[in-house]
Amino acid sequence: MAIREDLLQLVEATPFVDTHEHLWEEETRLAALQEPDKHPMPSDLGILFFHYADADLSVAGLSKEDREKMLNPMVDPVDKWKLAGPAYARTRHTGYLQNVRESLRLLFGEEDITDANYQQISDKIRAQIQPGFYRRILKDVAKVEHSQVNSFEHPVFNLTHQPDLLCQDLSFVGLSSGLNIKPYAEHANMEVGTLQDWHKVIDWVFETYGPKAIAMKNQSAYGRRLDYEDVSEEEAAPLFVRHVNDPKGVAEFEKKAVQDHLFHYCIRKSIEYKLPVKLHTGYYAGWGGMPLARVSNNASDLCPILKAYPDAKFVLMHIDYPYQDEAIALAKHYPNTCIDMCWAWIINPMASVRFVKEFLMAAPHVKLLTFGGDYGPVEMVPGHAAIARRGLAQAFTELAAEGWVKDAELPALVDRVMRGNAHEIFDYEGTLSHWQSGAAASA
Repeated sequence: MAIREDLLQLVEATPFVDTHEHLWEEETRLAALQEPDKHPMPSDLGILFFHYADADLSVAGLSKEDREKMLNPMVDPVDKWKLAGPAYARTRHTGYLQNVRESLRLLFGEEDITDANYQQISDKIRAQIQPGFYRRILKDVAKVEHSQVNSFEHPVFNLTHQPDLLCQDLSFVGLSSGLNIKPYAEHANMEVGTLQDWHKVIDWVFETYGPKAIAMKNQSAYGRRLDYEDVSEEEAAPLFVRHVNDPKGVAEFEKKAVQDHLFHYCIRKSIEYKLPVKLHTGYYAGWGGMPLARVSNNASDLCPILKAYPDAKFVLMHIDYPYQDEAIALAKHYPNTCIDMCWAWIINPMASVRFVKEFLMAAPHVKLLTFGGDYGPVEMVPGHAAIARRGLAQAFTELAAEGWVKDAELPALVDRVMRGNAHEIFDYEGTLSHWQSGAAASA
């Protein structure tokens, strides 16, 4: 079914609120351009394959050694294209690689990477890395109002130089599941020997960064099930002390009990600070290591937590792909739960089109967030936004043609799922006011 032109124009004209990125600070990218030997990210053709695309290329045959060369900022683009070209030809139809081409088209007017233009593309990538390029790419090219960033550069919270453009998540995975005590204690300038000491560190983190955070984020589903039980302080306290003194001497079930207690402690903090709780669900980044059996339990594992905290706001990320039906069921059943399509559009564009249609037929449309680029390189956000817009336009076209949604309802519905819901779920203005008041006090 052809996408209706009027719907495509409507979606194209509506800005996204981008609810999930991992973007480096612009200053980091500028420094990487000037001193590539001191920074891990390339400023040439390799940046196109740095995040996600490298997974599909590797699954299609790119060796580990060649991947490392392709992402090395010190390797010549000539050699990078020789390494990436054959695997690129075998993966060009996946969402990840279609995103590469969409971003090239929108940023540089290039339709594809070929033997004839790869050097020119590298030159264009380098040339546009200059002060202000983040704002131009995100606002003018990708057409997003602002982005929410789970920073690669700080384990808890990144004090960005552009808080109006790059809202920041507070990461609590290290405070709970990670149990990475020493660096956090040092950051808070506290000694930690007991569970009560660690509670004070967590309290300090929320007092210090909570007012400036747009949400709090946990991706512990990469390392364990989400079956977090509400373990009491009395039960967890002696286990925590043993972990501090001898981490290897604590059994896995005992370590889990401590993690469980701390996870619930942080959820209670989210209610106190009115921070939505973003939880990774579904697919795994990378390749060759996803335990699908554990992934299949994500939705059911979360049910007791969603039920226990009716005053919390839970944002379940990535549509729990490939178990998106369960994600829809959670949003339909639990008033405190919404679903974020971040990353999903490039994992599987067709599944995402179906997801939008099925979600809107099952759950309240106010509980759907439709875009998060989920990228480290800012250059890849425009292509992802374009794929998401095409998918949304297709979903709305099909819903209207099939008689499920009336034409008169479409403008309000499009605005809601592309930006309105995000403004309702996340307190952008309130969060930004704390950055501004802090800057005024500092001045």
